[in-house]
Amino acid sequence: MDNIRLNKNKQDFIFDTAGKTNKYQPPPIKKKDYIEYDFATMQDSRGGFIHDEQRKLHDEETLQEWKEKQKELERIKNAPPPVDLETAPRCFECNSMDIDLNLYTNFRKVRACRACVRKMPEKYSLLVKTECKEDYLLTEPELQDISLLPRIEKPNPHGYSKMQLFLRFQVEEFAWKKWGSPEGLDLEWEKRELNKLKRKEKKYQDALREMRKKTRAEEYTRKLRDGKALDERHAHDWSAPLTIGKNLVKKRCIDCGVEVEEVII
Repeated sequence: MDNIRLNKNKQDFIFDTAGKTNKYQPPPIKKKDYIEYDFATMQDSRGGFIHDEQRKLHDEETLQEWKEKQKELERIKNAPPPVDLETAPRCFECNSMDIDLNLYTNFRKVRACRACVRKMPEKYSLLVKTECKEDYLLTEPELQDISLLPRIEKPNPHGYSKMQLFLRFQVEEFAWKKWGSPEGLDLEWEKRELNKLKRKEKKYQDALREMRKKTRAEEYTRKLRDGKALDERHAHDWSAPLTIGKNLVKKRCIDCGVEVEEVII
């Protein structure tokens, strides 16, 4: 044996048996051998864990895309009056050219004037995410997908997270398509409420069953402690009657504490 290694897996020291000077050889660093995660490529998903996937989220946009969007908004805001009035964008309801730029730019070019937005809140009002979930039974992935439902974000007066707002008639169109019709949405809501009541009743019955088991076990323990048989029925040991009315008395069992009222004729 010419060379004797201390560890066959790591080449740290090599001893030469021929009397030569010992040489130190540093172990080769192989990143893939002992580094499981590369912290330089990790991203915080804000979901309680860290992932290193390089996929682009659906609601993320690059700086160049954001700049182009801002330029388009400025161009629409600062655009001069149209030369050809026939091709100018007009309101769907009243055919007015005074359209709301907020709806036009953020909700897929919805053409509605400010007067119609104020007069028709049942169609053009904005809904928060909680209302979409509770009233229209939409899920979180559906609301997060901007290709299905466009939205705008505003500061939340009740917390730190931003408030997401959706257009009512777009949410209703998607909900009718998902559940078939408004009647289908009502049936699904009634079904979920019924299931909620069933779960609540089941939870109550389970708690009642556990309480009865504990009461029965306590009764057996008390009988064993008093030296009584388990099948022996309880005989009330009444206290002295207490008059609580003209012909009404009240008695109480000394052992179990049950109270009864009797009428004296």
